[in-house]
Amino acid sequence: MWKKNRIASLLLSLYFIISIIEIVAEFFEDKTLLWLSKPLLIPVLIAFYIKKSKRINNVFIAALFFSWVANIIFIEKKFNFIIAGSIFFLIYKIIIIYLVNSKVKFPNIYPALIGALPFVFLYVVISFFTFPIMGKNIYIFLIHGFFSVVLGAISLGNYFLLPNKPNFNLFVSSMLFAITQFLFVLNYYSENTGLYHSLSMILYVFGQLLLVKFMFLTEKYKSKYEIVNYLKEPTNS
Repeated sequence: MWKKNRIASLLLSLYFIISIIEIVAEFFEDKTLLWLSKPLLIPVLIAFYIKKSKRINNVFIAALFFSWVANIIFIEKKFNFIIAGSIFFLIYKIIIIYLVNSKVKFPNIYPALIGALPFVFLYVVISFFTFPIMGKNIYIFLIHGFFSVVLGAISLGNYFLLPNKPNFNLFVSSMLFAITQFLFVLNYYSENTGLYHSLSMILYVFGQLLLVKFMFLTEKYKSKYEIVNYLKEPTNS
């Protein structure tokens, strides 16, 4: 057990080291450094998850695989590559929603609506500024927005009802991913593209890690109803 935890800690440290290298590469728009760092990030996170997890979820690993493919495609900043990467990231997002819904009970209508509001506002703003640039391809980002709103409704709605660590991790992770798309739009209106790419990467790194922590906190129970009961229990942390 000690050896397993030590390996997991080393993998987590490696994840942060690669993240820092990638953030620097994004800031200076160093494509060589990006190709050396970005393809390693998600595989290291998957290895950390496998080593640390007590009940490995293959669906979650499949979701991370699609995120990994999207990341590699995003290295090329050309418009067609961005669209292709967005499709893979959309698949990742759909799988995550399926996974979260299997673990956490969907909140009642009013908490869900309240939870959806900030995400709806964010994506309305994104769509308003993105439409002149994306044209007909705006529909891909609208679909992204729809699934982000659904995930936001689940995460924030549940956090309102049960403000515990798993729901908090899920909500913050969902919000960080939503903000990355807002930064993506700002990138088109700024000459300093490296700044927004590096900021997006910072949010992405912590968003993925918080999602992994959510998986750790909820993996003890198979059923979402069991998890709901677990989340209702008072915690000291």
